[in-house]
Amino acid sequence: MSDFEPVHIITDSAEDNTKKFNFQVYAKTIAGIIANKENETPLVIGVHGPWGSGKTTLMKNVERILKGGKVSEPGNGQDMGQNEKTLEELIGQENCRRCKTVWFQAWKYADEDAILAALIECILMTMKRDDYLSEAKAHIEELISKFNPFKAVGKVLEKCSGLELLDLFSELEHKQKLCFYSSFEKFFESLVLDYAAWLPPKSKIDQLDDTKGVMVVFIDDLDRCPEDRIVKILETIKLFLDKEGCMFVIGAATDIIEKALKNEKGYSPEDAGKFMEKIVQVSFSLPPYYEERDFSQYVEGLCAESSEDIKECMALVLPAIKHNPRQMKRFINNTQLLKGLLAAGAMDVESKYVTYWSLFKLCYPSLADDFAREAKDSEYSYKKIREYAQSFVNRESHKELQPDNDATIKEESLKKFFIHSDLVSILAVMDLEKKEFLQLISFAGMVEEPSAKKEKEKEKERELSDGLDAMVVVPAGEFIYQDRKATIVDDFEIDVYPVTNSQFEKFIRAGGYQTEEYWTPSGRKWKEKEGAREPRYWKDEKWNQPEHPVVGVNWYEAKAYAKWAGKDLPTEKQWERAARGTDGRTYPWGNEFDKEKCNIKESGIGKTTRVTRYPNGISEAGCYDMAGNVWEWTRSNYNPDEDLDDFDLDQRPVLRGGSWDSGQDIARCAYRDRVDPSNRYYVVGFRCVRTKK
Repeated sequence: MSDFEPVHIITDSAEDNTKKFNFQVYAKTIAGIIANKENETPLVIGVHGPWGSGKTTLMKNVERILKGGKVSEPGNGQDMGQNEKTLEELIGQENCRRCKTVWFQAWKYADEDAILAALIECILMTMKRDDYLSEAKAHIEELISKFNPFKAVGKVLEKCSGLELLDLFSELEHKQKLCFYSSFEKFFESLVLDYAAWLPPKSKIDQLDDTKGVMVVFIDDLDRCPEDRIVKILETIKLFLDKEGCMFVIGAATDIIEKALKNEKGYSPEDAGKFMEKIVQVSFSLPPYYEERDFSQYVEGLCAESSEDIKECMALVLPAIKHNPRQMKRFINNTQLLKGLLAAGAMDVESKYVTYWSLFKLCYPSLADDFAREAKDSEYSYKKIREYAQSFVNRESHKELQPDNDATIKEESLKKFFIHSDLVSILAVMDLEKKEFLQLISFAGMVEEPSAKKEKEKEKERELSDGLDAMVVVPAGEFIYQDRKATIVDDFEIDVYPVTNSQFEKFIRAGGYQTEEYWTPSGRKWKEKEGAREPRYWKDEKWNQPEHPVVGVNWYEAKAYAKWAGKDLPTEKQWERAARGTDGRTYPWGNEFDKEKCNIKESGIGKTTRVTRYPNGISEAGCYDMAGNVWEWTRSNYNPDEDLDDFDLDQRPVLRGGSWDSGQDIARCAYRDRVDPSNRYYVVGFRCVRTKK
């Protein structure tokens, strides 16, 4: 098209202009705490705030100020930007110490060994870039002579004369680096103090103490890490808590850290809080986005080159975005891209509806997907949702709407769209014909970005690759079954892990509950009677974590999933062979009980855990979680002992393995239990098999 114009996209990098939202005030205050020589080290400062709230922006500007950058100091009635001063000028040169800064991206490293090694290496790299390792040769040689010998590495360091520390360190494997660190820990502490106080060219520091200088390590994006890595980073930082001259500034959402400590360490909220109190001495929480007037001005700047209807719908946008700058940028970028498609002739939809749908999809991604499915499945549902929304918006009290108690909504499946008042306002203005809406969601699905939560889930999926779908081959032959010998006739494959929520979600999205061929006759009867479309606890955050086993599924649902996946539920013999091996062991790992190798009642966790959590508790065949976490369905009948392809309500399928709520006797490989095939418990999940003939 001749009038086609390029789409303008806003960068998502940290903001340079800290005058927005008073960031200069915050950055100046935190930098002042760090630079004030009266504040003793070690010290850890936590910068807290939700995803996208500006933690990186704040930390970058604290670093800039510590490096000598100027900040605005408003005077009487003067605007921000007047009277720019350095930190030394603000707090007084006599009170200010030198600050050397290190920016460490801990999320890149997988375990404690790698994190500690990488942190030390990052510090040495910073020293090298600052020419300290070459300019301060005499200082380093003096330190070497002072702390000589360094156990096994003393002679090597002497030969290096301080100049090749980085090269030496980079050649060591991570395990060796830990040993190396323990060998030269005192030397390293003095090296850090000397570097922090060092000022080129070739200045001499007679006394090493933190009033002369400190090294400040910034750790950003901690809430970007998987939960297990968050805990490992915190454990690594603890090694520096007694190191004079060390300061850490950590950026993360408090709730994410506490959740990681709860899931990885089994801490209660109170214990997680105490753990953080021992690590973080100063906490600063970014105000929740900030004043309406300030954020509106910020948005006006972002929207300067945006389409008019983005600006016109701000009354809907601001409550839904919840004053989050990153969300705002993504909304504008996603919308601009869709508008580019619209301008190029890819869609025949009014521009304002592109804006509304982009907002809906960004702020409520799972509900938007459900809404799109409802629209595809039934024009009646689509119209009903809009009618309800318009009705509620016309009420003065629609913001206090409680859909579960509202008699107006008669369809249970539609109530979820009316939980959020902001969403109701968006739905009420989407006055589209169904064919236009289907066209819109088709193109929107090509370009929209996922929410922060979905990003993290996808990142985890990428890290695990196909790991959660892995199967292991168990060979045919004799083994000890219960208290007698039995034989597996054919080799079979069995899932390494119980089926997770992320895996079961694929079954749901593929139409698993609607595809009759996946369900047994008894399963179809149960499903039609109950109207089931997802597991019982699917929307309960306590049970729906992506890498945790799916629970709240009965035997019929487990069997349908297995059919969809091209597999089956294991027989009782197959399950016990994979769990117990050929030597008749009591537990998957051996004959001695160990609560550190499984998730059962004695472990004290009180809920499901990640299926990858216990690599030290795997069975001889290589399967995880065959003792505890969740009971697992089999296709064997309890009495009489027979393998079936379907169960009616008078029969009882066998459950194996015990759960997080079971004691050590019940978690034995040979223990068996049974339950009604229609029951949906939060202690029951399953894994699948595939017979090789």
